[in-house]
Amino acid sequence: MKQHKISRRVLGLVSLVLCLCFGLAFLNEYMVDKGHYRDLKRILYTDAKNSYDLLFAGGSHMSGAINPQYFEKEFGVKSYNTSTGGQEFYETYYLLKEVLKRQSPQVVVLDIYYALNSSPYGDESFAHRVLDPMKLSSNKIEAIQASVAPKSRKAYFFPFLLYHDRWSDAAELVQEWSDYIGEYTGALGFAGGAQQYGKAMTYDDWSYSVCTPLAEKQEAYLQKFFQLAQDENFQLVLINFPCEMDSDELTEWAGDAPGKLNQIRKEAAAAGVLFLDLNRPEQMEQMGFDFATMMNNASHVNYNGAYTVTEYVGKYLQTHASQLFDLS
Repeated sequence: MKQHKISRRVLGLVSLVLCLCFGLAFLNEYMVDKGHYRDLKRILYTDAKNSYDLLFAGGSHMSGAINPQYFEKEFGVKSYNTSTGGQEFYETYYLLKEVLKRQSPQVVVLDIYYALNSSPYGDESFAHRVLDPMKLSSNKIEAIQASVAPKSRKAYFFPFLLYHDRWSDAAELVQEWSDYIGEYTGALGFAGGAQQYGKAMTYDDWSYSVCTPLAEKQEAYLQKFFQLAQDENFQLVLINFPCEMDSDELTEWAGDAPGKLNQIRKEAAAAGVLFLDLNRPEQMEQMGFDFATMMNNASHVNYNGAYTVTEYVGKYLQTHASQLFDLS
């Protein structure tokens, strides 16, 4: 009788813990900002395994410049853009590792803009957009440790702690949830802007040849990407998109950005990895890319410019990653 009572109590306790876990999981899912949530959830956990032979990864430069739907229309290759605004280089690494649990791409095109950053941690609000959609796993734990200062990590394991004040926006939350669980009509991660910058690039020191070392953390993750490509047997292609190199904001954020790009070019060559730098006059001329009308602002390609960039990148990959098109 006593043994039976103990068993019932244990069963009750286990049931309570399970209910709390399910409730917590729902709160985390329901409360978070759905900005990039659905797109990342889809590529991480919803789409069929091995759906995409080509992945585009990185920050907002990538998310606004490569349109997977247009790529498939023009080249017959299914791809997904896993980029989000403010996605730090190390966040991209762990997100890609999580995606690779279910996808086996032939080629990964990696935006290297955030490799120029010198900070050990990025913007916390941007980090939530990357980390919140990830299920708890070793990749998520390592991503949180790499991306967020120790004092702020709790809200990444339990996102509802950050978003609890959104209860007051009940109507908005209900609408977000309804959209989230409804039919997906997104653009496979593409998010282009609609403005025109209206100015020509002012930077003109294209013969600059100094190599400036990356910050220690960013250098370590560049090498991790090289190793990941070998371990997972995909072709890695580094890419840099058009942006204003004379920007005070870029200089403050990255230091010697042209020198760091030269360093990345040098290391990519040594590792046998392709580096397509679209932010050079000869490349923009070949693309037919007009900086003033095809940039959304000083740093991001606009929606119309994305068609030009996407088509050029597709033609580049046809030459340098022909195995992709043999599968289509």
